[in-house]
Amino acid sequence: MNDLCSTGIGGLDAMLVGGIPRGRTVLVEGPPGSGKTILSLHFLIDGIIRDPRNPEPAVFVCLEEDPTDLMREAYAFGWDLRRLSEIGMFIIIDAYSGRLGLKPSLPFAIPIGKFDPDTVMKRISEASRSIAARRLVVDSVTALMDDLKTDAERRRTVLSLAALLSRLSLTTILTSELEHDNSHSSGVERYASHGIIRLDLVTDEDTVSRRLRIVKMRQTPHSMDIIPFTISAHGIELMI
Repeated sequence: MNDLCSTGIGGLDAMLVGGIPRGRTVLVEGPPGSGKTILSLHFLIDGIIRDPRNPEPAVFVCLEEDPTDLMREAYAFGWDLRRLSEIGMFIIIDAYSGRLGLKPSLPFAIPIGKFDPDTVMKRISEASRSIAARRLVVDSVTALMDDLKTDAERRRTVLSLAALLSRLSLTTILTSELEHDNSHSSGVERYASHGIIRLDLVTDEDTVSRRLRIVKMRQTPHSMDIIPFTISAHGIELMI
């Protein structure tokens, strides 16, 4: 078994000298609109389609976006999440609707009034086991911990999540929302992750451009370069 998971983005795999170490957790952090969700979808879809003889089923936890909007966004890039769900390769956990007091429609969801990190983690376990998932995205870990009041609660949640992912042998991307004027996140999730990929929006006079850099990645050498990238009809394309 290959010890590295392709991200589905050729330029990023090259920066990582092959991909993300299998079974590890990577934090993808950046401000709104920087491309975190699209990068995460690249990673999940690639695991399913790269090797049809050995596909890697995937779970996506929606915390900040309506699952219908996620499916519509993915379809614009040619990724049919509904079809992948129908053939047992993909599960969306709707942790968005119940969190906002809306009735969820998906089988794996957080009921109204039941939103908390422990319930989300229970759903992750159930969904992952049901399709023998190999890859996971939690979008975002920031929203998962929004209602936690103390650093101790945040630490307990992150450590519990890390322990669960280890037991399930999942290669995971956690996204983390940053404000435009923050240099980095300060949460415990940053230090508990095996790798950090930072996406930035850079304003230059009247234009805004995107930048990517790998802050850290344990177990594999990686580039430290800051690389511009664009989002096209094909998804994320690094300008290498």
